[in-house]
Amino acid sequence: MSLRARSCVIAGLVSTVLGLVLCTGLAVQGYRSEIDGVTDQLATAARRLAIMASENALPNPIPSVSGQSVQVVAEGGKVLGSTPDLAGQPPLTTQLPPKDDFRWDGVVQRDGRELITVGFTITPEGAASDLSVYVATPKPGYLYDWPALLGLLVAAALGTAGVMVLTWILVARALKPVEAITAELEEITGSHPHRRVPETGRHDEIAALAITVNQTLDRLDGALSQQRSFVADASHELRSPITGLRAEVDLALMETRGGGPEHAALEAVDRAAGRLQLLVEDLLAVARLDAGMEPRPEPVDLAELARDELARRHPAKKLVTDLENGVVVEGDRLQLTRVLVNLLDNAIRHADSTVRLVVRGDTGAEQAVLEVSDDGAGLAPDDRERVFQRFTRLAEGRTRDPGGSGLGLPIAREIATRHCGTLRVEDRSRFVLRLPLMTRAAVSVGRHGEQPRQTA
Repeated sequence: MSLRARSCVIAGLVSTVLGLVLCTGLAVQGYRSEIDGVTDQLATAARRLAIMASENALPNPIPSVSGQSVQVVAEGGKVLGSTPDLAGQPPLTTQLPPKDDFRWDGVVQRDGRELITVGFTITPEGAASDLSVYVATPKPGYLYDWPALLGLLVAAALGTAGVMVLTWILVARALKPVEAITAELEEITGSHPHRRVPETGRHDEIAALAITVNQTLDRLDGALSQQRSFVADASHELRSPITGLRAEVDLALMETRGGGPEHAALEAVDRAAGRLQLLVEDLLAVARLDAGMEPRPEPVDLAELARDELARRHPAKKLVTDLENGVVVEGDRLQLTRVLVNLLDNAIRHADSTVRLVVRGDTGAEQAVLEVSDDGAGLAPDDRERVFQRFTRLAEGRTRDPGGSGLGLPIAREIATRHCGTLRVEDRSRFVLRLPLMTRAAVSVGRHGEQPRQTA
């Protein structure tokens, strides 16, 4: 769950708890106010009846007003009069109200009901004893005003929803710079090390994070620059000595044509120097790609490119081709040739007997497709992405070619990416290169020396 969602959930829970507490407090307060209001109404009625009783003007039975029950009780507990609903019943309570116009109120139980009761004690004119007048009414239930309670709950729910929406908006605004930093970091690769995350210019934690990230990127950029410079310089410096070494070895091989241990040793040196030269060339290619060398676009017919490469090869394995003419892409011919070379070398290295090369156009997807496959053991699903990692060599590859560098396929994918294409492994040992296909009009314009245009 994202930070934004967690913040909304937490805010919603806190708001719900506070809303319930508030609703409960308001409900309790309202209930108490209702009880107090009912008690005051009963007190008013009881005082009025007490005055009537003191003047011996109270009828019997006493008429009920607003559903209120009335009893008039003598000192000994004898009921002298009541409303019809209490006729023949014992006194509501044995509690005697105080004299001097002081009331007594409380809750009494009668027939399973709770009655709010208010009483006054009076002394009628000419009487020797006091009388107690009690007025009672059923106690309101807790849901005495359920529409109001429902309204409180609805208000609390709406408040919670509002708090969650507001939290979502505020957290989103607060995290917007973080999302911008994340998006920029996802775009920054080894090929674009100079890009930096945006700084907010404020004095807060997010601004400090952006500054720290940019400082870290500066240090990484410096380290990458030193690494690339070292690889490029070392590759350049090694090319000439290796070329000279191979030339000396070739001359020595010509002088020892008769065979013997010296000739075999020279052949081993020549093979090792050849592998070293390929490694240096791969390292130099990696350095150029990492330095951001962009392709030099021109129309390239993939079928012609494949025929030119096959014409200079004399492999020990059988090559089967299916080349569709007119499949033209916009790209750097030298770089695309390197992709084809690397794929063919890899297929020949792992094939049992046959390598298949296919060039076709996928007009529906507006893509040019180049496929290189072999009849070897193929790659396990877990290894189909690993082979595109630099210096990754599987056990089977080390057995077939101990001198490989593990850079051929990563270089091929990097070039494909630079050409807005993809390079993937499909169906065990089938490497599929997909590039944007050029339209006929764009090919015609490009061949006349103008800037070609890719299809969308």
